[in-house]
Amino acid sequence: MKYIVITNAIRKNTELMKRVLVGVVLVIMMGSCKDTGNRKEEQKPVVDKITEEEALGLLHQWTDAYLAGDATPLHEILDESWVYSGSSNGQVSDKNATIAEFANADYTFQDIVYEGLDVRLYDDVAVVRGSERMVIVGNSGKDTTKLALRFTDVYQKKDGKIKAIATHSSPITEE
Repeated sequence: MKYIVITNAIRKNTELMKRVLVGVVLVIMMGSCKDTGNRKEEQKPVVDKITEEEALGLLHQWTDAYLAGDATPLHEILDESWVYSGSSNGQVSDKNATIAEFANADYTFQDIVYEGLDVRLYDDVAVVRGSERMVIVGNSGKDTTKLALRFTDVYQKKDGKIKAIATHSSPITEE
């Protein structure tokens, strides 16, 4: 008799546990399906699209700063992450090192001419490629260097401001 009472009690508890378990599963399923018909599509972040005119405008601001021998505009032109690669020894230069070098240079840029400019736009990024010919004069006025480079600049428009984020150049040798 004791056995039957204990068995019946276990069966009742088992039935109760099954009902509770089924109820919990149903609540979880309903919660995970809740309001699926009214969900908004995930919002894509708003991207500041850059234009060709804006990209070329930044290139010319940079050129004007070099021709004027003024390093101040470079603080706004170059992004904090900007890096230059293309030195013959393989070294790279960051924003601060480049501005410091330019501010203390013993030379000036007499002329910078661009040829074959090509601008590719990718939403908030512009890739500007072309060649440039520069005439660089030593401060003594005696040393003049003519330099031709093939370059690639990468610009990004962020929070309404356009900045250079990377530059690479390679010398063009005259044969």
